[in-house]
Amino acid sequence: MDRGRRRRRFSRDFEDRNPSSEKFRFPLDLGDEAKGNESRSDDFDEPSKDLIRQQQQKILLDEHSSRKRRPSKFTISKAREVPSAIHGTKKDVAKDQKEESEAKEKKDGGYVSPLVEELKRQREERARRQKKKAKNQHNQYQGPLQKKGMRTAPGKLTYSSAGENDGKGPDEQNSGKASTPFNVIMTPYDKKKSQSAPNRSVKRSGPKNTLPPLEILGQQQDAQYELRDEGLGDVIVSAFQAIGVPTRLRDVKTNGVTARYELSLDRNFRLNVVGKLKEHLLPYLPFDDMKIIAPITGTSNIGIEFMLPEPYPISFATLFTSSSLKLRKNDYKFVMGKTVDDQIFSFLLPKAGHILLYGGNDTETSSVIDNILVSLLMNHSPDELRIHVASDKAHYDAYKDLPHMFSTPKSIGDKTVLEDVLNELNNRHNQFRRANVRNLSSYNQRVSNDAKKSVIAVVIDDLSDLFEYNNPEAIRAIVQLLKKGKPLGMHLILNHSRSDVGIRFELLQQMQTRLSFKDEKSKVIDGSNELAEGNDMLVQIPISNQPVRVNAGILTPEIKQRIFSHIKGMRK
Repeated sequence: MDRGRRRRRFSRDFEDRNPSSEKFRFPLDLGDEAKGNESRSDDFDEPSKDLIRQQQQKILLDEHSSRKRRPSKFTISKAREVPSAIHGTKKDVAKDQKEESEAKEKKDGGYVSPLVEELKRQREERARRQKKKAKNQHNQYQGPLQKKGMRTAPGKLTYSSAGENDGKGPDEQNSGKASTPFNVIMTPYDKKKSQSAPNRSVKRSGPKNTLPPLEILGQQQDAQYELRDEGLGDVIVSAFQAIGVPTRLRDVKTNGVTARYELSLDRNFRLNVVGKLKEHLLPYLPFDDMKIIAPITGTSNIGIEFMLPEPYPISFATLFTSSSLKLRKNDYKFVMGKTVDDQIFSFLLPKAGHILLYGGNDTETSSVIDNILVSLLMNHSPDELRIHVASDKAHYDAYKDLPHMFSTPKSIGDKTVLEDVLNELNNRHNQFRRANVRNLSSYNQRVSNDAKKSVIAVVIDDLSDLFEYNNPEAIRAIVQLLKKGKPLGMHLILNHSRSDVGIRFELLQQMQTRLSFKDEKSKVIDGSNELAEGNDMLVQIPISNQPVRVNAGILTPEIKQRIFSHIKGMRK
């Protein structure tokens, strides 16, 4: 067998025969009883070696038990004393001396962390600088007072009275009073307050622009419109009885222009056939047209709405003073008119988005646009509201010289009629994107007062003429305003008076607020074919699925001219 492949085994006989090998015995080794007589005889042969080994083990154990564990260098024996901004750094001399003596004793007998020593040194240096700074400021203001011969208590300052001039001008006296010593007792708020104290004596200037007062709006609506006409109610009840439908009058509501008579029918009568009774009822009624509501929302009764034979015009003063607009808030709320149940119809321009007026003649549509614009002008300064007019009508000549105008009014056929508005739209889009905001209110909250953007109302009268003039630049600008204008604070007020000129469905869907006068085909709002001719319209707002019947307020040329004269006289 090859020697390289031999299995190496441990030979105990070789170890016993080798006298140079030293055996280390363990304390719990019971080798005397296990090995027998041979091992016992070997132990008795060398008793001196066992004694020496025991003494060495004892010395090693004693040294190991007496060794002290060295503390970590990251261990902080005492927390750092943080100085207070109000009360300063308070130190106890006896306590500091005691700590220094303990540190010396610990340094002589134990380990001292260098990190703790460095923190202590920085703390003492900081307290020394603060104390030196307070002392210098105290001496700076104490010196001029001591030169005048005034006695001051230590740590306190005494100023001369307001009547003593001592040969100094008013500027020097104000400069002496404006500065107050700053020490560790004073907070930064107290220092700022004391330095700004002389500014309070400066007289504050009032607002540059004053809003038009409510007194120039003229008279309110005649209060006689609220009187209930019992005779007309009896005529309506008798008309139903004449066609064989027994009814009973429940309630009457009117706004002075339109009235609603609420009637109750027999329980067995089907309400879905009430609409077919209109042709049978008109011959027995004293008016030419009416609208039947079956049923009235929230009740089982029906309503008969019609224009009063002797209407009481709704004045603009009644609309403005009877709504929240009289609080003069800058919330961009406008008012249009009254509903049939004698409620003021007002809405916010930021929520309304873009407004479309469909149908009606020039007098009716111009009255609604005047109500919207004048209600905004009454509560907003030129810095908050801007108006741009694109129209050929002489009705808007009174708006030309107003400080609220965004640019000079231009003709609807001009190719650059909306060029300035489109440039402003693109600039705002880029600025809002760089500011990482999405709407006008968020942008104005992040910038200063000088950089705030105003709301722009763009009036286009008439949209049907614009389509006929074949002005593609203006139509392209309108499309961009409809898509991007609402969050950027730019709103369109579009008037489309001619029903023979159609509006594309894509454009119509982007006009959130719609007003429709009488329209036989009901192209814009369903139910507009049942309206009466004249001051009668349906309004569809974004937050409601049901249109509301509204009668517009009347703003006379005299009242409008009085308001514009006050606005033009504003100080710029």
